[in-house]
This record gives sequence, structure tokens and C-alpha cells, in this order.
Amino acid sequence: ALVGAYAGWADHHAGRTKPPPPKRSLPGFLMRKFLLATGGLAMTSIIAGSATALFAIWHFQRVSPLSLFANLAVMPIVSLVVMPSAVLSSLAMPFGADGPFLYVMGKGLTAMIAVSSWISERSPIDGVGLISQQSVLLVAVALVIATMATTWLRLAALPFALAGLLTVSDIRAPDVLISEDARLVALPIGNGELAVNRERPNEFAADNWKRALISETIVKPEMFDKADGQFDIAAPTDLPQGSPFYCREGLCLARHPSGAIVAYVEDRKNTWKACAFADLIVVNDATAYDACHNPLVLVVTKRQLARKGSAAVFFDPQSATTPAAIEFAVEGPYRPWHEQRKFSREARGLPPYKKPDKSDGKPSQ
Repeated sequence: ALVGAYAGWADHHAGRTKPPPPKRSLPGFLMRKFLLATGGLAMTSIIAGSATALFAIWHFQRVSPLSLFANLAVMPIVSLVVMPSAVLSSLAMPFGADGPFLYVMGKGLTAMIAVSSWISERSPIDGVGLISQQSVLLVAVALVIATMATTWLRLAALPFALAGLLTVSDIRAPDVLISEDARLVALPIGNGELAVNRERPNEFAADNWKRALISETIVKPEMFDKADGQFDIAAPTDLPQGSPFYCREGLCLARHPSGAIVAYVEDRKNTWKACAFADLIVVNDATAYDACHNPLVLVVTKRQLARKGSAAVFFDPQSATTPAAIEFAVEGPYRPWHEQRKFSREARGLPPYKKPDKSDGKPSQ
């Protein structure tokens, strides 16, 4: 994108006749150079940020609204401290004299991170939710045409770019998200709230899911003891729609705003308890199987998630008799970098490894 923009700028000025530069004082000359350099950095940041923004949103569901100011603030540190120190350290490394240059480079990186953190803390909310894959593909085609063409054919990129922008929101958000280790389940329950099944959810996964589902608050589960009698798992249909997780005796229940009931089970022996009422059952047990044998109940086991990665579940809001649909992060056949998945204990359906007990008796004679 930067090369294409520079080529377009050069072509625009190639045929223009430039008058001789006016005479300026030294302060005026320095000010002009400073403004030109700042403008060049700003345009570089804007062009590069615009070209990669949609891809960043697709992968991370976030934008950087103050990226221009952050780039302008850290560019002098990178250009005058970090990069020169890196080059000098490489040249001095064969002589064992790279230490001072690496120290200066480290201080420059520390300053760069401090400036970036200061600006990030003052940035508005950057979560933008999911965008459609077709939008990303259309914008990618527009970028290729705009950067590769050198004539009026660049205008052919406009229809693709416009179509990409119009289809950004053409996507359905998942109703339930399940982590690949089967330990964390989350579902949006309305009003910007995201219900999870753990009191201490994985912060990285929870933050990513909050941005993807445009949620602001994590709602943790409510735990009940058997003696309390406040939560009866025998009557889950009494839960109001949009209820967070309620947990008791290794079983957690929640209800999606659509009315679907989500169950989370730690032990496969408790799976049958949810078969009569749940629409989705997540079993955190690699030895588990579909104990319900009901096509209307979707059972997701730890072994499936170990082999196929995290999952997104979609309920049918129009029909209660339609089973839930599921999409895994890793669909077969495996790519080369996914081959290692099938060798884990969970992917082979084995329970967690336990060290054998050491015998306290004397060795036999």
C-alpha cells in the first residue's frame, strides 16, 4: 500500500514544472523541513493503518483509534535511538563491544513502550466485534488492484472497496463460545454482559471474547452447595431467559436469551443429569461420550475440543426442534502445524496422567 501510494504521488508530480524554491531564513527552512517530515510520517501511518485496519479487526476484533498519534510520538525514539543502536550493536558484535549499544537500544524500547502504554490508557473503547470474511476478501482485492495498477485502472478498486464496507456487518455472532481445553464456556446474556462458567476465567480468552461479542461486563457463576437448597437442578426450565451460570455438584447451568439451556459438566458421570433439558452440554472429560443419544442435544467433549480446537455454537432462534450448530477452529484435514493435536492425552481420549504411588515397603528378596 505504501509503495502504491508513493508511486501514485510520484506520477502526479512527475509532469509538473516546479518554480525555484523561495529564499527562506534558517528558522523558516528548518520549520519547513520539520513540517514535511511530520506530514510524511503522518501520511505513512495513515496509509499503512488504513490498509491493515480491516485485517486487524478480523483477527483481533479491535482498532487503534489513536495509532496516528502513537506512531508520531514513538517515531523519533525508534529512528534516533533504537534503530541506530541496533545497527551499531550488530557491527560491534564480532568484537564483543555490543553491550553499550544494546543497553541504549533497551532504554529506547522501554521509552517506546512507556509512550505507547500512556496513549493506550487514554484510548477510547477499541472493541468492534466480528466482521464478515467476505468483507475482508473484497477489501483485499481492492488493495491489490489499487497497489498494482499504475493507470486509471486503479479506479476499478472502488467497487470492491465499497462492497467490502457494505458487507462488514454481514455476520452472525456465536451464541456460545467454548475454549479448546473445555474449561471455559461463555455466552452473551444481553445488556453487554458475558456469562462465564468459572469464577476465575482465563483473562486472555475472556478479553478476546468480550471484544468479539461486544460485551463490557463478565458475569461470573453463582455457586451453591447441596445443603443450601437454593438451586434445584431438577427444575432448570424455571431459569429465566438470559440467566448466568448457576453451579452445583459439578454441574453448571445457564440459559441463553433465546431460551436454550447450556450445561457444563466436569465429570462424564453427571452428563445424564442434563440430557433431559439441555440444548448444549459441554463435558470437561476426555473419556466422555455422547450419553444422551438425542439428536436435539449437542454434546461437546474435551476430546473433540482437543482435536479440533475452540468452538462456536449457534442456536436456531426460529425453531426449538432444530439442533444447535457448531463450528470448530480447526476443521479437517489437519494442516502440518496442527498434526501435534492428535497426540495429546485428551485427543486420544485418555484421562489426565497421574504419577504412580511410591511403595513404602522394602524391596522383595
